[in-house]
Amino acid sequence: MPMQSTRRQLIIGQVSIIVFALVAGFLGRNGWQYWIFVILYFIVFAVVMQKLGGGGVKGKARVEEVEQGKVLVEEKESFQILTEDVDYHKEMADQMKMMQGQMLMFFPIMLYFILAFNPILNTVPNYFENEHLGYAAAYLVLFEGSFILSRLGQWAMERRMKKTGKKFVMINAPRAFTVTSKGIILQGLASRNAIAFPLKEYKVNHSPQRKFVELVHEMPKAILKIRLYTRQHEKLYQILKMHSGEQGKEGEGKRRG
Repeated sequence: MPMQSTRRQLIIGQVSIIVFALVAGFLGRNGWQYWIFVILYFIVFAVVMQKLGGGGVKGKARVEEVEQGKVLVEEKESFQILTEDVDYHKEMADQMKMMQGQMLMFFPIMLYFILAFNPILNTVPNYFENEHLGYAAAYLVLFEGSFILSRLGQWAMERRMKKTGKKFVMINAPRAFTVTSKGIILQGLASRNAIAFPLKEYKVNHSPQRKFVELVHEMPKAILKIRLYTRQHEKLYQILKMHSGEQGKEGEGKRRG
């Protein structure tokens, strides 16, 4: 399954590069449309690389569908309870270090793009009679180079994590949430997401001391934790455990020391 997922992700990355190269080829290398397109490329490239690096929320559903269920637990002060958890800040410091490492990978790609841009676009189109086709081939070479550099950087980071015996842990703690008979609605800063029952992709962990229940999804290269802070953690744990294939783990994430 992980091999199939990696193959699918690589195909998505390659298709994105080919589409961008073809469009860029017809735009040429001058004009405001081109520079807007370059900025758009790097935005999309960053998103694709993030998807290649790990998975997102599993079991996603439409918020409207989950809202139709009977409300079982509603927590509007999740963020306030989170701020009382000292260990959360330590965990987030580790997560930020990893994210900074991923951001640093982007600088060599930018440097490559700057240094390779003129040589590639001045050379490759000369081998084609059609100007647009020549530019498309040149951009394909340019974009493939940045893609390869990114994959090498990710490979190096994965090797380093493998040596430590750890996986990258991503903690998603919504500011508020609602649990209905149909699933969970997560409230972020500007948007809402929903996860449908049953929670087939997750293990359910409970930390009474830190007042949270978390859904844990382990992937080949990373671990995603959706952490729900609430003073009704006992009730929430029983509800989520009932909708999970797991029996859950009592006491996960307790305070260290």
